[in-house]
Amino acid sequence: MSKIQPEDRYQQQLFSSLDDQVDKSSIVRVIDLIIDKIYQEGEKTEEESKGEVGRPEYPRSSLLKLYVYGYMNRVKSSRKLERECKVNLEVLWLMGKMQPDHWTISFFRKENQAEIKHAVKQLVRFLKESGYLEGKTVVIDGTKLKANASVYGNMHKYEIEERIKEVEQKIEDYLERIEKEDEQTEQIEKLKKEKEELVKQIEKLKSENKKVYIKTDPEANIMNRQPSYNIQVSCDKKNKLIVATDVTDQVNDFKQLVSMYDRSKEMLGEKPEEVITDKGYYCPEDIQELEEKEKVQTYISEMPERTKGKFTYNQQKDEYICTQGKKLKFDGQRKDSRGRYRRFYKTKECKGCPIKNQCTTSKDGRLKIRYVNQDFRDAYREKMQREDSKKKMSLRRTVAEHPFATMKLWLGKNPLLLRGKENVHTEIRLLSFSYNLLRVFNLDGCNNLIEKVYDFNWSLA
Repeated sequence: MSKIQPEDRYQQQLFSSLDDQVDKSSIVRVIDLIIDKIYQEGEKTEEESKGEVGRPEYPRSSLLKLYVYGYMNRVKSSRKLERECKVNLEVLWLMGKMQPDHWTISFFRKENQAEIKHAVKQLVRFLKESGYLEGKTVVIDGTKLKANASVYGNMHKYEIEERIKEVEQKIEDYLERIEKEDEQTEQIEKLKKEKEELVKQIEKLKSENKKVYIKTDPEANIMNRQPSYNIQVSCDKKNKLIVATDVTDQVNDFKQLVSMYDRSKEMLGEKPEEVITDKGYYCPEDIQELEEKEKVQTYISEMPERTKGKFTYNQQKDEYICTQGKKLKFDGQRKDSRGRYRRFYKTKECKGCPIKNQCTTSKDGRLKIRYVNQDFRDAYREKMQREDSKKKMSLRRTVAEHPFATMKLWLGKNPLLLRGKENVHTEIRLLSFSYNLLRVFNLDGCNNLIEKVYDFNWSLA
């Protein structure tokens, strides 16, 4: 059986350029064009750089191209990208045969966060103006990604407190012997510095509402039993494109709704008409702000209401009436730990009630809590019971899970390389830029996409 024979690698070729060896419909041509358009007024010209001392720098646009291509192809470390610049034909074309070392590649990602953020924003504006995303229905969701931090060497709050006590005891012991040995003063100074650091760690944990101090990345938090970050993403319904991103150290998604809405509005340049998300974001005060203040339809699965016993509210008299006809009178208003105002209603007529054991075990009688915005809460629960609202919630899963699945596939087993909240957010921005670009490339093809890039006015983006 005949076999296909390889071409002679020593055969010299005439009239062949690097451009001829890269497919005309390759995505590197789109990456190159779009990033050049974004940087068209941002890079220094040769005339502007003439007076500068030292070795010329690599174009920042080229380094951004390298990272975008790398994330698309699951190559994210600076050392592996350095190698791609030498062996990958598409990267050789994209970089114009420039071969920056891994330090140069790594520093670009750390030191140009504002530029990367601007590039992501311009791409979103291009996608919107070109019709790839509508900006009418935004789906918000969150996922946990493992931080670049060790699970060892971390200290729980109670462990830090115990260590402070041990240090204080050692200082006292040294002070007792200080008259006998002059060398003890050095040990005391070391212990005092250690105590200061431990006290700072305790204060930071309290201010950030954390329980564990993570030594290698203090800005991360323990989630799913490992140091992680909570990645927030908002997606457009039309083509599942990413609109906005955020990174938090919060274990759950509570109180993230308004923040992600504001970020989405900023990226789109206008308000979306609908916001859909899961019950992890359920906060009636945030929902009320979007629906009444921003006039945006919000769809979030309501949390199950914890009620015991049936009560009827009399709005005119501001009192509750139980099934046995007993009245619960207003007994003051207080603010809870989450900043919500609650009104309390009490009765002392529970003694001798035939269903008391089913209603309350308190000796002081039944207590009923009513939130200040209870009318809105009740109306919203009714809204979410409607059939159209349930369809909106089923839509959420089909939109938000797609980018998350792609991102996690690209990132692999050890997703994050950088440490610190802002640095991690830069990684996620690069990832979202790469995802959006590859997504529209697959949807529309190379030629149509390039045509729209040329038609778009990038100076106004």
